[in-house]
Amino acid sequence: MMKQIPIATCVLALTLPLALTGCYRARIEGLQTALAETEQERDILQAQMDSLVRARDQLGEQVDELSKSRDQLGEHVNELGGSRDQLREQVDKLSKSRDQLQEKVAELADSREKLQQRVDELTVSSETLQKQNNELIRSRDAATAKAQAAQLRIDELSKKLQGEAEKVQELQDQLNQIRAAIEELQSELKL
Repeated sequence: MMKQIPIATCVLALTLPLALTGCYRARIEGLQTALAETEQERDILQAQMDSLVRARDQLGEQVDELSKSRDQLGEHVNELGGSRDQLREQVDKLSKSRDQLQEKVAELADSREKLQQRVDELTVSSETLQKQNNELIRSRDAATAKAQAAQLRIDELSKKLQGEAEKVQELQDQLNQIRAAIEELQSELKL
């Protein structure tokens, strides 16, 4: 019985570290899994932060460009102010020119009647040409339809010709076989 106690003690001493090792392994694996998940979340957050930094930089560049555009527009507004004064002077000149043009318009009204007569003549001529054009289009369409029908007939005849050519080839092959058989028979008969 005394020998059994030290043996039991030794067995207990050996099994206890093995059992504890199993518990620690499970705990270490759990911690490693948690660490991997945390690192994955960190990588995602880092990618999002990088994306936000790029977006911020792009917005900064856009703000700079817009500021430049605003300054250029301010300069352009000043230039347009000067142009406005010049345009007023030109408007006055154009008013005088308008009066002169009205006189010319009266002269042109007389010419317009003559031109209207010419337009009427050209309209009649245009209608005649349109009728001729319509007739030519109908003739062209009819010719196209005939050409298509002829092409279909040609395609059919080509198919027939090809079929006949194949038949001729088959007959030629049979004829060659028959000739070969006759020659073979003749050579046997000579023997």
